[in-house]
Formats: sequence, structure tokens, C-alpha cells
Amino acid sequence: MSAGGESIEITGEGETEPLRMAKDPKLPSVADIELHARMHVPYRDLCKWCNMGRWRGMPHMHSRCSSVPIVGVDYFFITSGGVMKRNELEYGLDAAGEEQLSTVHCTAGSIVTCIVARCFDSKNVFAHCVPCRGADEEGYVADLVVKDITWLGNSEVIVRGGNEPALQTLMQRALEALRIGTSVETISDEQSPTYDSQSNGGTEAAVMLIRGLFRTLRLGLEASIGKQIPIDHAIIPWPLEHTALLLSIMTRLPNGLTPWAMARGRPFGQKIIGFGERVLWKIPTKGPSSQPDGNMGTTQGEGVFMGYNRNANTFIIMMDDGK
Repeated sequence: MSAGGESIEITGEGETEPLRMAKDPKLPSVADIELHARMHVPYRDLCKWCNMGRWRGMPHMHSRCSSVPIVGVDYFFITSGGVMKRNELEYGLDAAGEEQLSTVHCTAGSIVTCIVARCFDSKNVFAHCVPCRGADEEGYVADLVVKDITWLGNSEVIVRGGNEPALQTLMQRALEALRIGTSVETISDEQSPTYDSQSNGGTEAAVMLIRGLFRTLRLGLEASIGKQIPIDHAIIPWPLEHTALLLSIMTRLPNGLTPWAMARGRPFGQKIIGFGERVLWKIPTKGPSSQPDGNMGTTQGEGVFMGYNRNANTFIIMMDDGK
């Protein structure tokens, strides 16, 4: 067909997008149906009563790779019983449960709220202890999320989170900050289906990984100092962030690279030090902190290793005076 001398193809032939087709159940014989109706074991998707009583929904398959990196964000909690996801707490997911959780959060020593961010593409993990759920007035929590996302270095990003009101409020605040003050050009958000945490499985997996390694680091530290560390102790945020970093720099992906190398283009370059170890650190040779004891004084100070600074690629050392 031509219009105004221009040839227009209307046959509809050519390449098409391959789609996953729904399963077509094959009808059994009448005898098989009668036999199944006696016990309904095993489950049969062609049986109306099996579907109504036992169907668990469409299985969550590994989705095709997105051309835009996805960063999953979610809350988890440090309790006296360990690291837990929201649905593992004893408080219900309804409004009454949320009110109980808010009350317990204000009780010292009972529960610590944390946030996790994980890039589904590079598998980098970030974790932080936060003072509250939702967006705080100072924007501290949203700023943590923004720093994590911008560290990944992507010009486009999709931020995915659950339908929890507090999390949605935080995500909106973080998205606003990303659009205004960062180099990320294209930003969008996705929500998980209501009450369906498995759809955000990449973030759920990050919480499970953090749970085991954080517990290990904490137990090792307690054994080293000979004391038990309460969950509301001021030191807890440091090994938590260190746990996330270790998962990013030491886990090797199927392509042979670590998550750190996927995001930064090179392996992690710092020397590995055990969390809580006493170390000597070099005093700056210039600036206001240089030569604290004069030009004949020590050139090194003593302190405790608390982790790494991702942005500055430096060590974090706590001195005896708490600085």
C-alpha cells in the first residue's frame, strides 16, 4: 500500500517479542478425576477445589534482565533474637501491629530499625541503622539512601520498595533528592504487590545474607572483648555497615567479578583488617591535625578499626577519646 508516493508495510510480519504462555492443563480421564476427588492429593491445577483451597499464586520467576538497574529498598530489624524481616516480628502487619512496633521502637534496648538497599544488577549491598521509619525531618535517612544509589554510578535507576506507608514516604523523599541534587538523569520507582514480600526477593535475599554475617561478626567481637554487646549500643551501626561492605567486596559473581568491581570498574584496593582490631594510623603531615606533639613527636596514632569509607576509599579509625 502507498500513500502520497510512500510505501507503508501493513502485513504485520517480522520479529515479535517472545512471551511466557500460561500452562494449558491436559484433561484427565473420568476415572482419574473420580480418583482425585476422593483425597485431592496431590494438588492438581485442573481441580476447582484444589485451586480454591491450596493454590498459592503464580510462582515468582527470575525476571528478564532490566536494561535499567533496579535498587531494592526495605526495612529490617535488629532484635535480641537476631536480625529479622518485618513479617518475622511478633507484631501483625495491620494498623494495630504498626502501632505496637512504633511503641516498642521507642523502648530502649528492645529493637533497632535498619534499612537495606541492594542493586539487583551489581549485587552491591548497603545497610544502616536508622533513628526511625519513614522520612525524618532532617532528611538523614533519605540522604543515606541517596548516597547509596549515587555511589553505584548509574545514570538511570529504578527504586523498588514495598507498600508499607513509612517506606513509601521515605522513597518519595529520596527520589525528590535524587532528581534535584545528583547526576542520576532518569529515576522511577516501583512498588511490590500488597503483602507480597517475595516480589522484592532481591532485597529479601540481602537481609538473609546480612543476618548470618552480622551475627558472626558480632559474636566474634563479643568473644574478643569478653563482653556481650546490647543491640542498642552505639557500636552496633558500625559492624552492620561493615557487614554490607564485606558482602560487596568478597562475594564473587558468576561473571568472576565482585559487586564492588561491577560498580567501580576495579577490585577493592584496601587492605583487609578485622573489625574492632587495634591499629596504628598515620597522622597527617599537613593541616590542623598534623604534628600534635610538635615536630619531634610521634608520627602515628593508636585506634580501633571501625570500617571503610566507601566514597573516600579510606579507613575509619576510632581513637581512645571517642573521635
